[in-house]
Amino acid sequence: MATVSTLLMAALASVANPEPTTILGTGFFYNSNGDFFTNRHVVSSCKPGSISARTSDGNWHPATILALSTEADIAAGTIKMPVDAFASIRIYGNTGYVSVPGETEDIFSAGFSAPQINNLKLQTKWGQIQPWSDPNKSPYVQRMRMDAFPGASGSPILDYAGLLVGILFAGSKYPAPDIDSLRSAGYGDKWIFFYNNNAIVKFANKNKLSYASWGDWQRKDPMFIAEHARRITVLISCEAKSDQP
Repeated sequence: MATVSTLLMAALASVANPEPTTILGTGFFYNSNGDFFTNRHVVSSCKPGSISARTSDGNWHPATILALSTEADIAAGTIKMPVDAFASIRIYGNTGYVSVPGETEDIFSAGFSAPQINNLKLQTKWGQIQPWSDPNKSPYVQRMRMDAFPGASGSPILDYAGLLVGILFAGSKYPAPDIDSLRSAGYGDKWIFFYNNNAIVKFANKNKLSYASWGDWQRKDPMFIAEHARRITVLISCEAKSDQP
């Protein structure tokens, strides 16, 4: 998440009042209804009614929150309009069981990392899974070697078939030895941490969210994956609550 002072809300500011603070983060569509996943910390500090999402065509749309996880840093929202591109959760064939990234698997991320520096442009990155914790044990967190900066929170993590395998929620300058020490590791440019499909599906099922899944794995060209990521990823923006720093 990035908390920045921008001109996005400048029209609402007056000479007598300080410019409101705008919160920026990343999200991605998970079905054709315009519903998206992001991080809870991206939207939990938003002023009610101020959330909007910028789609790949450059248009901004009002957004509302559908659900906030009480167990993981995951949230769901919607722009309440049909979309033609969305993420599909990777599963094993036609079994219905979710598939999580294997150790040293190469994967891809797209998000609005360092939005001010990058002029609110989508940043795409390739990285590699690193052994860390049991991906099938709660809290279902994995790590990968990749740079990430504030604003990338909520980015989709995709595999070489363009299928969803996780959602980014934190970055660290150091390879935090375990989940308990992750918070004190600091945000930086060496590692990212994400919830895998176990956490995403658990959250979605608990809140009765309708999501897409796919088990017919076929390796795709990197350019195809990058274009798919561009179309499914949204820039989340909102005005911070007045009691937020």
